Amino acid sequence: MKNKIFTAITIFVFSFAALAVEASEIDRTFSDYEISKVTTKALSSGADDAWVLSYDKNESPIVITLHKTKRCNYYVVRAEHFEVAYLCNKKGFGASWVKSSYSNYPEELTRKVINDSELERQRILTSNQPTNEEALELIASYLPDLVNPSYKHLLN
Repeated sequence: MKNKIFTAITIFVFSFAALAVEASEIDRTFSDYEISKVTTKALSSGADDAWVLSYDKNESPIVITLHKTKRCNYYVVRAEHFEVAYLCNKKGFGASWVKSSYSNYPEELTRKVINDSELERQRILTSNQPTNEEALELIASYLPDLVNPSYKHLLN
């Protein structure tokens, strides 16, 4: 009887461990990304500059457009189903909802994808005014945290 219980527990533990390993292979950290400058005007129409952010080369890229304003740089980050802005304000540089004048998507769609509490936490990422390179690195690093878990596949 003790052997059967021991065998059953051993099988259960190994099965559980196998599932845990399989699940960890699916979960991505989004720490590996590529940012490349856009040279075609089609992606950067109406913008001062544009870049493409890719977490996975086989999936849809994320376009980051720069709109220079009097006070600072305004970055619009647009994926296939959502958009968010990163900009500077009096306190520093951080995330925000996209102004209606720059928006291409219905607000309801973006609000489903973006996590409100994480957006609030990212209002100030740094108190400094970053260079374009620093801003792009901050955006690439923090963007995955903004997306609700059920929509993470949109970043792949």
